[in-house]
Amino acid sequence: MKNYQSLYYPEYYTMLSDGNSIKTSRRECFAPPEEPTEDNPFRQRWYYDPEAGYAIRLSRNKMGDDIGKRNAADLKSEERYQVHKSQCVWKNTNKCNQDCDHCNRRENRTVELDKTYTDENNGRISKFDPADESADITTIIEDKALLAALISILDKLSPEDRELWEFLKTKVKKQAIADRYNLTLDGVRYREQRLFAKLRSDKALCDFFEKH
Repeated sequence: MKNYQSLYYPEYYTMLSDGNSIKTSRRECFAPPEEPTEDNPFRQRWYYDPEAGYAIRLSRNKMGDDIGKRNAADLKSEERYQVHKSQCVWKNTNKCNQDCDHCNRRENRTVELDKTYTDENNGRISKFDPADESADITTIIEDKALLAALISILDKLSPEDRELWEFLKTKVKKQAIADRYNLTLDGVRYREQRLFAKLRSDKALCDFFEKH
């Protein structure tokens, strides 16, 4: 896991035992932790939010311990997502030549719709197909509204939920997903149901799922 104390934060806080936080200095926030004792077995934890620009020295109690553990899990999940997103789709396949520095076939897992790509004959092609002009305009508008709703919901999902959505969308086998997250098949089904419940929270998507 990345050393988040090495980053710069515009603001630093210390969390009090009652859950309130007070502003403090970087030195006080990242001061060496006290060792756990019999009276207080909780280790010192921190809450980091690089995007929002602040770090919190959490209180050494159950509340601080739970918050710190959840934050660490979220940060690890985001790191895994960023690594996975930047990986080439051909990695570990028979199309990989194991020479990434000189490969002209590299394609990240995250695809830009308006980006052009080079085919095997070095021709410039586009992966984005414009809509047929003869298509039903009403249907196109409805599809665009649905896509906008889907993108809006996906942006609010956690990195693991977004990754799970990609797995489900590409019909990855349940057992492979279970192995990826160290879950049982029942655990995968629960996560899948929870994900679709979030997607159905949008009325447009809910109507779409009911029709399909």
